[in-house]
Amino acid sequence: MSRCYALMKCLLIFFNIIFLLVGLGACSFAGWALWEGAGGGGAGRAGLSCVAAWGAVLALGAAGTLRGVGGEGGAGSVCALRVGLALLALACAAEAAAAAWGAAHAPQLRHALRDRLRDTVAHDYGLVHSRTHMLDAIQHGLSLSILSEETQSSDVRGWFPQLQCCGAESVRDWQQSAWAGGERRAALDLSVSAPAAYYWVPASCCATEEAWECEAARRVAAASRGAAGLYEAGCGARVLAALERGARAPLAAAAALLAAHVLALLLALALAAKPRPRAGYKA
Repeated sequence: MSRCYALMKCLLIFFNIIFLLVGLGACSFAGWALWEGAGGGGAGRAGLSCVAAWGAVLALGAAGTLRGVGGEGGAGSVCALRVGLALLALACAAEAAAAAWGAAHAPQLRHALRDRLRDTVAHDYGLVHSRTHMLDAIQHGLSLSILSEETQSSDVRGWFPQLQCCGAESVRDWQQSAWAGGERRAALDLSVSAPAAYYWVPASCCATEEAWECEAARRVAAASRGAAGLYEAGCGARVLAALERGARAPLAAAAALLAAHVLALLLALALAAKPRPRAGYKA
């Protein structure tokens, strides 16, 4: 029986070292992102704060469990083990709740992502620096020689595959965008008495690497759904497909972490319930 408890203790130590590293990593990442302002608005900052809180609970629970398992078996070790067990159970419940919520709201999340992409095309492109670079990276990556030198050296390099798309749903999304109807139209079409006969799309919509071909293709007739030399597909469906492919490995790692969490809880419960000799007992 003692060998069984020793094996359980070794497994519990191994699992909790992993939990400690994951918790510290989550706290560090969330803290850095909050410090750099990567969360954006209120919802993003709230999400990062939740990640930081979960990481802190996970790290504290792992540290308490390691303290309890590695102690001499006194009252302090038992107390640390039980506190660590409670914190691990809380972190495990948060993980399970997040997984259940994500599975239940997957269609709404996809719809919200497409809405966010449409809003970025319509209102943010050309006005919000980071979202302009992000959309250029989504549409054609950052290898185009016709893109500006500043865009090619932006922080979003390599974060997105080249999806070879234009607009959220189609090229015509740019027709009513603030970018196409603002500075671009004012500089190139001085007519105010009639609707513009054409509109412009960004250079990242070009399917060609030649600057002169791209410049000619970017001028799209108002009644047209696109032009030769431009990508025809919208980015919404392709972004979702790319995210689903890229999320497989993180989701598998999260499922493995949750399974390890449940197993560690069972091991900790077994060790916490282990019968101990009374203080004054002599064999």
